[in-house]
Amino acid sequence: MSLSTKEPCNGKTMQHVSGESSPLDEGVGSIFDELPEAERQVIQRKINWVLRIRDTQKSGDKASARKMIQSAAMDLECHPRTIKRMLDAVDIDGIIVLTRGSRVDKGAARHISEPWRKLVVELYKRGTRYSRRTNRHQIWLLIKALLPKIEAAATQSSDDLDVQFEWIATKLGSGDESHSSNLNKILREINQEAVTGTIRPPRSHVAVYKILEEYSQEKVKARHPGQGPIKTIQTTEGDIVVDRSNKVLQIDHTRLDVLLVDQAGNEIGCPFLSVATDSYSGCIAGFYLGFMQPSSLEVALVLRHVILPKHYGPEFKLQREWGVCGVPEYLFTDRAKEFKSEHLRQVAAQLGFVLRKRAYPEQGGIVESIFDKLNKEVLSRLPGYKGSNVQKRPKDAEKYASLTIQELERVLVRHFVDHVNQHAYPRVAQTRFERWESMMVAPPRIPDERALDICLLKQKKRPKVQKYGTIAFEGEIYKGDCLLGKEKQQVVIRYNPADIIHLLVYTDEPDGKPGTFLGAVRARDLTEERLSLKELKEKKRCLRDARKSMDISTILSERLDLNELSEKKIKETRKQKREKEHKRTNRSDGLTNVVKFQCRQSSSERETVSKNATANAAAIPDHPSEKSVKPQPKRKRFKPSEAAEVAASNWHEYRQHNW
Repeated sequence: MSLSTKEPCNGKTMQHVSGESSPLDEGVGSIFDELPEAERQVIQRKINWVLRIRDTQKSGDKASARKMIQSAAMDLECHPRTIKRMLDAVDIDGIIVLTRGSRVDKGAARHISEPWRKLVVELYKRGTRYSRRTNRHQIWLLIKALLPKIEAAATQSSDDLDVQFEWIATKLGSGDESHSSNLNKILREINQEAVTGTIRPPRSHVAVYKILEEYSQEKVKARHPGQGPIKTIQTTEGDIVVDRSNKVLQIDHTRLDVLLVDQAGNEIGCPFLSVATDSYSGCIAGFYLGFMQPSSLEVALVLRHVILPKHYGPEFKLQREWGVCGVPEYLFTDRAKEFKSEHLRQVAAQLGFVLRKRAYPEQGGIVESIFDKLNKEVLSRLPGYKGSNVQKRPKDAEKYASLTIQELERVLVRHFVDHVNQHAYPRVAQTRFERWESMMVAPPRIPDERALDICLLKQKKRPKVQKYGTIAFEGEIYKGDCLLGKEKQQVVIRYNPADIIHLLVYTDEPDGKPGTFLGAVRARDLTEERLSLKELKEKKRCLRDARKSMDISTILSERLDLNELSEKKIKETRKQKREKEHKRTNRSDGLTNVVKFQCRQSSSERETVSKNATANAAAIPDHPSEKSVKPQPKRKRFKPSEAAEVAASNWHEYRQHNW
């Protein structure tokens, strides 16, 4: 066999010709000819380099051989150790080892067992169903959370191991599923690995990413390198160096892409989230969750939450404290109209901080990144998530919406406190909260809570105090001892729309002067511990709709019958009165087209009438002058004294039928 090629080597042309057969060439020809052209060229280059290096090593020039190995590594784009392994393999098996194709599992993590690969893919599949969205980092966090539990259980008895895997199945959502479900099958296979002590899980996020990349072929976007150790923000009025905590606070809003329901399970839409972030530490300082379009009122509510110390009950399941509080020096926002309002300027003047606007949109990246991570890491895992992309929006988001605003608030509070604020700050061996704590040069400035009531919403209408110390608000009755003895007086109401079970009441002072705080009142007829204004309005709307759908046919029928009876009795009464009056005045009852018909006269009566007519005619003189003029009495209009015997609407028709 003869192999000849020309390849560049250290800027020179290398030609190697082997004219005679050698043990290195046995079996190469047939395999070499069957390979594709591209792979054949690569193998030809490997063979040329190996033969040249071997010849140099045989000559005893070790320095030249080392340089040649380095050059071969650069040309073949591999490590020098790989070239040395090629030389050792050729010494043992011959040149034929260089003709072997690439490994089928090249680039794959061979240390990960198949059940763990299935688990990664299955968790990703489950995380993208039922209107949810998940990403590869969330899958790695789940795997990372399971590893200590499984490794600890592997050293225990089989019963304890089964109990541990039941707990894992519950956490992953397959505890109540059948044994034939995919996730439970995979967990049983991992359980067998734990029993035999051959657990081979992915040990890094890179391994998980590669598994999911093979499954979904996703591409990773390039990251922004960040600003560096010295952080400066550019405002419309100059730059601000962020060198301590609570110096610059950033606030922004977004509409969450998750559908919420009320206590009765009726869909009430997507809420708005306003978040405040400390620019130095990256800590979440406060937030506000509501359904109203963001305005200066929502900004003020966020500031109130930021400044006051935060205390949450055991239902929030917090493992860390939310210690971020205090009035900031600067409030850094975009140029939206809610940040330019007179109300916000009044709040800033009263609380003592300065308003600044972004010089460029990218200056607000710290808050935008919070929204992006919240969308990918939290909201996409919740039922009712509909996504921000309309084309890729799940069709069944409304079907699986089941989260209330109280439940979402608990999720957000724990995510902000136990997740975001406990993350390590980039390039610093501190969490975000530890960084905030370490750079508080002075204790946080916390004003009196009554001074922060300016941040609450104020009802435009001035309600009057009714009896027993009650007032009306949004169709509900509120009662408090602070209103006793103030009947008929007008008061001012301030409230938080996220919780209207309690309201704050102030006196109504003239000329716009601030009123005196009277106290808090509670809704008399609401049994909930907490209820938002949106939920109350939705509750009333559902009640109205339920009333409209009720069967009130019996009520309507009763109304019609009652009206019919009333009209009938009125007509009968009027008729009786009319007949009675007609009888009293000897008048007819007023019927039209009525004629009184006499019965036919007998022959004797007709003769008598004829005689009387003849006598009367004879008594009349022939000439008018001979007649004695006598005044004739005025003929009275004939008015029958009794009801007509026959009533005819058409006289000619009556004559035709009766004469």
